[in-house]
Amino acid sequence: MRMLILSSKEGLQKEVGNISKIELAIKEFIRIKKDYDIRFCYYDQPNRYRVKPVKKNAMAIRDFIANLEVKWGEIYILVLIGGDRIIPFHKLKNPCDDNDRVVLSDNPYASRDDDFLIPERVCARIPDNHDVNFIINQLKKTHNITKASFGMTAKVWKEASKNVYRQIGKPNDLKVSPPITLDNFKSNWLENKDLLYFNLHGSDVSPNWYGQDGDEYPIALSPLNIQDATGVVASEACYGAYIINKSNKNTICLKFLNQENVLGFCGSTTIAYGPPAPPSTEADLLVKYFFEYLKHGMTLGESLKNAKIDIARKALRRHGFLDDDDQKTLLQFVLYGDPTLRLI
Repeated sequence: MRMLILSSKEGLQKEVGNISKIELAIKEFIRIKKDYDIRFCYYDQPNRYRVKPVKKNAMAIRDFIANLEVKWGEIYILVLIGGDRIIPFHKLKNPCDDNDRVVLSDNPYASRDDDFLIPERVCARIPDNHDVNFIINQLKKTHNITKASFGMTAKVWKEASKNVYRQIGKPNDLKVSPPITLDNFKSNWLENKDLLYFNLHGSDVSPNWYGQDGDEYPIALSPLNIQDATGVVASEACYGAYIINKSNKNTICLKFLNQENVLGFCGSTTIAYGPPAPPSTEADLLVKYFFEYLKHGMTLGESLKNAKIDIARKALRRHGFLDDDDQKTLLQFVLYGDPTLRLI
């Protein structure tokens, strides 16, 4: 099974400085992952396949991957090393009438044709966090099984969130905000868990996630609450995976990934949609399917890829087309971390 690890030498050096330790960590990662045929290359440097290097441009990098695939063979897994300033997100037209000018997406990297909605290969990104050790730590992570989960929702979405959380835990164990807020949130709730689920409000400006009860929007979670967290995180928060010009100090997703035992983060780069009550649709349905595949032993990368495929299939069976909200959901959800990790 072919896996390509891709980055920019020039971009990495600008963001984190000396990259020799990262290159050594990637070599060790390749040595350990014996089930995969792995290649590592920089899109802006000469390579063994004589594919012409390209500049930092999302479509040019996508073409570079396609050209390399012609020379090497079908790539099943793609791991992007670095944030937007190293490997840019694709800035796609927003299919929804909301405040997002574009949708930040990695879907085109996962697709071989001009229809970016449905991924054809596993794609994950390891953000740089402006820190050599942050990248290295993502490549070293392993997991101890606990068979325990944690979930938290805004009160307004309580019933819808219960329907998702029942895939991984008891619905009545779900924490609800309010009454749970920043002040009474207990950090040890996040310890010794396999799966962490959040259905809260988020922002591309604020570092916090918020609950809701009517017109009340209390802070439910901040980066300061995250200590000794473990497992795989899936969040429906708007901008939950937004990392442009962010670090682990001012965004929750990078704070989670900065934890030694958090394996990965699945979330949305832009405004996400979900129902106030069952049945599950849009972001609720994607996370629900993601959890189902993880529980059946699939890797993080396979779980997100299959969840997106299942959403598309279900919409096509029901309506014969993908509506605007479905399209945006498929484009905006990304995976951060090692996509080969699994829970069982």
